[in-house]
Amino acid sequence: MTTPNADTFQLTLNKILALKPKENIQRLLDALLPLAEKILVHRPRSFHKNGPEIYLLTEGHFWLHRKQDSLELSMAVAPHIFGLAELLMPVRDTTYVRFSPQSEVYVLSGQKALQVFSEQPLLWKDAATVLAFHLHFSTWRDLHLHNDNAYDTVRGKLLELETKDDAFRQTHSILSYIQSTTKLSRSTVLRILKDLTDGGYVEAQRGKLIRIVHLPPRY
Repeated sequence: MTTPNADTFQLTLNKILALKPKENIQRLLDALLPLAEKILVHRPRSFHKNGPEIYLLTEGHFWLHRKQDSLELSMAVAPHIFGLAELLMPVRDTTYVRFSPQSEVYVLSGQKALQVFSEQPLLWKDAATVLAFHLHFSTWRDLHLHNDNAYDTVRGKLLELETKDDAFRQTHSILSYIQSTTKLSRSTVLRILKDLTDGGYVEAQRGKLIRIVHLPPRY
């Protein structure tokens, strides 16, 4: 493994996460929650069960999955709002969401959401800002997924996992997190993780991430 100069990959992720538009999300929640319905979180939900729907997350977190193979695409932590893209440009049954047990989630029909936006047109700026945040994160994620280098993919997922809180990291092993979010084989992931831990680049205990000491850009 080689020693890097500057880890621009990690710096970019940190910058994107720091830009989460919390004020924009809160204004959208304030406007949409009065018309939304609280739902149970024990089963996955699509974005288009009864036409476009908006999900409002006020507590906990949820995962976005690709429907064809259940690959985990991203995870969002409260407060957050999902479904804006489907509201504007419906694609239908390509993804679904799965919620953590402690989540508090509300759903609003696309028709009601559009009515709120019609009455409060300034909310479109907040919606656009949230969508821009989603786009930046998706672009960053694709940088380490759309390549033929397994190490780049593992490295990106380790950096993602490091941003999660301690409770999440203690309930999700490194292996399970990477396998749920990529198409890499178990043996490939374990081989790279062994090299990283043996080399002192990553600290782990019983398969759970403790901390990243340093991840070289090349393997």
